Amino acid sequence: MLGRVAAGWAAQILLGQPSTGLDRCGRCQTAFSSLQRWLSFGSVFCGQCGEQKSVRWPVAATTGLAVVFVVYAWLLAAVDCQRVDEVWPATPMHLLRLPYHLAFLFLLAVATLTDLLEYIVPDEVIWSGIIVAVLGATISGDLQMIHIWVNWDAQVPGISGPYLPVWMDNHRHLHGLAWSLAGLAVGAAFIWLVRGISSAVLGQSAMGFGDVTLMAMIGAFMGWQPSLCVLAIAPAAALGVGLLVRVISGRNFVAFGPYLALSALIVLCSWQWIWAEPLLIRTVFSHWP
Repeated sequence: MLGRVAAGWAAQILLGQPSTGLDRCGRCQTAFSSLQRWLSFGSVFCGQCGEQKSVRWPVAATTGLAVVFVVYAWLLAAVDCQRVDEVWPATPMHLLRLPYHLAFLFLLAVATLTDLLEYIVPDEVIWSGIIVAVLGATISGDLQMIHIWVNWDAQVPGISGPYLPVWMDNHRHLHGLAWSLAGLAVGAAFIWLVRGISSAVLGQSAMGFGDVTLMAMIGAFMGWQPSLCVLAIAPAAALGVGLLVRVISGRNFVAFGPYLALSALIVLCSWQWIWAEPLLIRTVFSHWP
């Protein structure tokens, strides 16, 4: 159901764009109803001239998001894909973190659809996500994948664990606000920097400002360390999938937003193994430089 709502929201955002196939009849130019944009499944029907048109992307969006939801829920609840030594939430992750991240994945799906169809990352989706992310993190105080600061250099094997600032446990709601805002700032700043450098080198903008705001939303949901992992994985995803898209469709410009979304999903589903064994990224993030 949410997959179809995501497709309907994307179609509504792109109202007036022929790329959706849900805007108006190709024969008589009669606008399709909002009901069809939000609920049609596989085809749309023109009430004026009777033409029926096949529109498959909402079906793919619906199926794709359903599969992502099921796989992620299983990985989080049954496999403990985000369980790390430093974070022990008071509420089981599948009861608290799961709905928080499913809302995140829903918003990523809408942004991905609009970016694929028209190279647009809509502000209404991004700002909705940022508000949900920051408020959820602050009110709960228990949604972080990893704390805002962990120092594994301070570990003494068999005697003491990593250094964790005491204030994080004493002020959990403040910590929730801090790690969410830190992720927002780091994600947006890094893409802004890459955007500026690439524009200077290439003489034209290589990334849209929508990628900056999308990464801000991703950071607000995930925190600054997972966000940097997303940024590290995204170019590899873009290179592999982007070349395939280029060969199949012949498009000269490939939207980067979907690869940020794909990389965010990969990090969500494998955080335990990225942070600890076997990659041990935690040792890197113990050093500020």
